[in-house]
Amino acid sequence: MSTPPATDGEHRHLRAVARGSAATLAGAVLSTVAGFGLVLVVTRTVAPDTAGRFFAATAVFLVALATAGLGTDTGLARFVLRDDRPDVVRHLVRVAAGPVLLAACGLALALAVWVPDTRPLVWALPLAATADLCLAAVRAHALFRSTVVVDRMVRPGVQVLLVVLVLALELPGAWLATAWAAAYVGSAVLAGRALVAVTGPARRGVRGRGQVGPRDFWSFTWPRAVARIAQVAVQRLDIVLVAWLLSPMHAAIYTVATRFVVFGQLANQAVSTVVQPRFTMILAGPPDEAPVLVNRVFGVTTGWSILLAWPVYLAVAAAPAAYLGWFGPSYVTGEAVAVALVMAGGMLVAVASGPVDTLLLMTGRSGRSLANTLVALALDIGLCLVLVPRMGIAGAAVAWVVAVVVRCALAVIQLRAEIALAPPLGRLLLAAALPVGCVGLPVALAGLVGLSPPAWLAACVIAGSGYAAVVWRLRTRLAVDVFVAGLRPARAVAVTA
Repeated sequence: MSTPPATDGEHRHLRAVARGSAATLAGAVLSTVAGFGLVLVVTRTVAPDTAGRFFAATAVFLVALATAGLGTDTGLARFVLRDDRPDVVRHLVRVAAGPVLLAACGLALALAVWVPDTRPLVWALPLAATADLCLAAVRAHALFRSTVVVDRMVRPGVQVLLVVLVLALELPGAWLATAWAAAYVGSAVLAGRALVAVTGPARRGVRGRGQVGPRDFWSFTWPRAVARIAQVAVQRLDIVLVAWLLSPMHAAIYTVATRFVVFGQLANQAVSTVVQPRFTMILAGPPDEAPVLVNRVFGVTTGWSILLAWPVYLAVAAAPAAYLGWFGPSYVTGEAVAVALVMAGGMLVAVASGPVDTLLLMTGRSGRSLANTLVALALDIGLCLVLVPRMGIAGAAVAWVVAVVVRCALAVIQLRAEIALAPPLGRLLLAAALPVGCVGLPVALAGLVGLSPPAWLAACVIAGSGYAAVVWRLRTRLAVDVFVAGLRPARAVAVTA
């Protein structure tokens, strides 16, 4: 069945998503490479027990950072483009800033008292929350360059450099966490400057008089605050639970076995971040055009995510032991291989579901998003408590995958009922078949004869080159040509600033 021709409105939104996605994806690649390098350096330099404590402490920090954010990133994304006058935006930021900073300071104090391993880094929690809030306000204008530079390039790069310096100086293990947290000092300063560049400096006695007041803002945002906490808890709490239920050494092995997940997630996150304000624009437009346009944009951007993310998961699933070999022989275990396989399978399903939670939020259903995420968190924690003592770290992987897949499935069902979400399937099926045939199968066949880590990487590069050639040949059917066209500089509206 042929795909209906794209409308001018669809092309306009897709080109904007492409421009923003390319910038955020480039930054996400650098951030992910830096994060992978950090894990690689730490696991190859310090004992697994020390590495596990460091990974668990940073996981707790990131959960606390999501908690302190109180969902304000989504609240700003929903309301700023509806009235983006500088004084109104500054008013919204002030409405958000007080509770965020209060929560960050309270959480930092609580962690310092009750979680000793986090003491070397919790001092940076208010700074990190400030940086996230400022960057969220800038992104809400559909401007993404600051997030790419500050949060995807500068901060991760500085974290790697400082951690390497600590290791080179052979300082105690606690200094790893301090060095990692110190990078948030610079990111807070740069993020604040980026916000001032967009909205101008705050002026004494001048207050915004937009239609969105504190009550409207927080009535939408508070469910997202809880959902955001639960969402990050699903992403990070498994490491903490493994360290608690088993040992820090097991947490280090689990971190290594699941680290590849972020490589595929970066494509999904890049597209989801940019498409969020686009969904707001579409849904706020003419009611007779919105349903068709939402389905088309959702389908095309999901296809882009599949094309970008699936090759990563299939390459790891094809030869998990070769991937794990990069971190040293201590991390190539049967349990670690099982974790990698389970995670890869779950992420294939999650990516194929598309940016469902983003769309659900932009339809104003933050309460349903909250319920879905709380269900996922309950499943993750409950299954971890049951499965980890019996199955080891493989049980944590099963719990995580079940939680993620259930959350995506609930959002799909709700969107089908709410806005009749039904993206065209032909392009999605083609996008899914290509990485399986061009990357997954060739690497798996090569793995039958045994692959060292460098040989596995070489096989992935060779298969990936052929895959890229096939995708380019089918660029029109996959709307990749629209993506490429969107990368060209726009004369009228710049969305990547």
